[in-house]
Amino acid sequence: MDAIGNQKSLPELVYGRLVEAISDGTLPPGRRLTQEGIAGQLDVSRLPVHQALKRLQAEGFVRPAGRRGLEVAPLEPTFVRELYEFRAGIDQVAAGLAARVADATTRARGEAVVARGHEAAAAHDLRALIEADMAFHQLVYELAGNTMILDTMASHWHHTRRVMQHILGDHRNQAQVWRDHQAILEAICTGEPEAAEREARAHVERAAAWFEHEVGQAAAAD
Repeated sequence: MDAIGNQKSLPELVYGRLVEAISDGTLPPGRRLTQEGIAGQLDVSRLPVHQALKRLQAEGFVRPAGRRGLEVAPLEPTFVRELYEFRAGIDQVAAGLAARVADATTRARGEAVVARGHEAAAAHDLRALIEADMAFHQLVYELAGNTMILDTMASHWHHTRRVMQHILGDHRNQAQVWRDHQAILEAICTGEPEAAEREARAHVERAAAWFEHEVGQAAAAD
C-alpha cells in the first residue's frame, strides 16, 4: 500500500485502501494490523486509521488479536456458506429480470466482458479474472434494473471478492467460471428467464460447493 497523502475524508480513504488490500489478498488472513504501522505506511494520523479499523472490524474484515492489536480475519466457512446462499437467490432473481428486458445492446456488452474473462483465464491472470468477473455480475445486476439488488450486492461485494480470490486462484476453476458466464449470458440474450435463473443459481452453488470442499480438505490435512 502506498501513502495516501493529504486528502479529505481520510477515514473513508483509509478504509478504502485497507478493504481493497484485504480483498485482493495484499493483506492476507492473519496479517497483524496496528494503528501505528498503518498510519506510518499511509502517511496519515492515527485517528482516521482508528476509525477505519473500527468499521472493518464491525464488517468482519478484521478481528482482535490480543495485545498486538488486530489481524485480518480468515474467511469462515459458515459465513461463506451463508453469503453464497444469499447470493444464489439474488443472482437468480437478477438474471431472470435481465432476461425479461434484454435488448439489442445486451449481447454486445456481455460478450465484451466474457471475452475479457476468457483472455484472463487463458493467461491465468488472477487480477484481470476477478475484475472481469466483477464486471460480468455488475452488468447482470444493472440489466435487472433493480436498485435494491445493486445496493445490496455492493454492500457485500468485498467479501465476495475475497472468496473469488480462492476460487479463481485455482486454475481448474478459471475456464469453468467463464463457461458458466457464457451460459448465463446466452439465456439472458435469448430472453429465457427460467434458463437464466437456473444457470445463475447453478453457477453460484457450484462455486460455494468447491470452496466448502477445499476448506474441508484443508481441515482434514491439518
